[in-house]
Amino acid sequence: MNIKDTKITWFVFLAYECAAAEEYLELMAEKGWLLQSIKGAFLKFKKIEPQKIKYSVDVFDHKDSDVVLEYREYCQTAGWNYICRKGEIQIFYTEEDEKIVSIHTDEAEKFKSVFKASLWYEVGQFSLTLALIFNLYMEFFLQPTDIAIESNVEILSLITIFFIILINIIGVVRFCFWVMKAKGHLKENKYMPYNSYKQIMIKSILTKSYALIILILMLKFSGSNNKVSNEINISLLIIIGVPIIILIFIHKFIDRKRFSTNTNIPITIFSTLLSIYLVLTLSYAIVFSRITAIEQSKVKTEKVSLTVVDFGFEESNTASPYTSYDRSILGQRIQYTSSNEEEELNYIIYESQYPWVINYKKVRLLSGHSKYHIGLNQENTSLPSNIKVYSNSQKKQFLVVSEDKIVDIFKRLDGISEDEFLKKVYEKLFS
Repeated sequence: MNIKDTKITWFVFLAYECAAAEEYLELMAEKGWLLQSIKGAFLKFKKIEPQKIKYSVDVFDHKDSDVVLEYREYCQTAGWNYICRKGEIQIFYTEEDEKIVSIHTDEAEKFKSVFKASLWYEVGQFSLTLALIFNLYMEFFLQPTDIAIESNVEILSLITIFFIILINIIGVVRFCFWVMKAKGHLKENKYMPYNSYKQIMIKSILTKSYALIILILMLKFSGSNNKVSNEINISLLIIIGVPIIILIFIHKFIDRKRFSTNTNIPITIFSTLLSIYLVLTLSYAIVFSRITAIEQSKVKTEKVSLTVVDFGFEESNTASPYTSYDRSILGQRIQYTSSNEEEELNYIIYESQYPWVINYKKVRLLSGHSKYHIGLNQENTSLPSNIKVYSNSQKKQFLVVSEDKIVDIFKRLDGISEDEFLKKVYEKLFS
């Protein structure tokens, strides 16, 4: 077939959006395109003379069983030509000008079929939304460590999760409104309403906008000079892509084979478990590779502003001090660690031009130390008033905070008073 005679479009619709699908297909026919097949969200059309064609996008509980085949024969006898199906959704069309018999005449029965076909999808989306919300709650409130917002990967993950939650909540709310509206119409013996083509296009525009924002952010992050972030971005795409490819392949395999429901369910469960296993395995590999990459991307010691040498001590001869660096669009993070049997200096610097980032870090660090039974209390010091200092009772753990920087320090340096220590920290890291 000539490629000019074929057109493929992206159009996502659910069972309770059948009317919108009919409207869309009829508009395509007026432009000279007749539907041939549907694969997921992709619709394939063939070129025809522009004309008015009537479509019927119908919901039937069965797939390619004897019952549904008999149903199709009945529809064809009534003047409807079968095209293809999408799950429980059957698509027919007619070119006849005269009024023909509607496929579904019992509105109550039709509502049950549409509701059942849509419910499982919405339940799945709602369950996913709850799981993501709980994950965010764990990240923001329950975990002792704060979210690494100095990492572009972490920021991108959070934005993606927020968008998925927002899209799913909108979808579930729309479905609930449709159910209430449809039941109201049925009680009044009116035709069951569907979401219109205009409504589904608004949903499509929102979804595409969210996807475009994520893509722009990924390109922006990938364009950074941070080699570690770039490698993890690629790995993140693999984590997201591999399970999706597996599920699409399994879905197509089930569609091509006329298995029974008892066979399809185990196949679906197995493919889902396989996808979860791959996500966990790849995620573990990402964590391991991140640790390795960070180890390989250590910053040079001479670029670290504060070291044990500044307090009159020598660096350990047995091992080089550990230093690392990470940066995102919100801020940067520098870590320094030097220790031996006698002295130790360990600190992490968080810098950001956004005060809310510094305040978030301060709250989470104070909370995290508290959960590890390291209570930090604000101290009165001789440092400038814009510098806030928090320390524990042993004067070994410190949190030094300014408007654009926060330093989390642990020190074990004999012979150095608290005032001397804090003055040196201020001189090297804040002045």
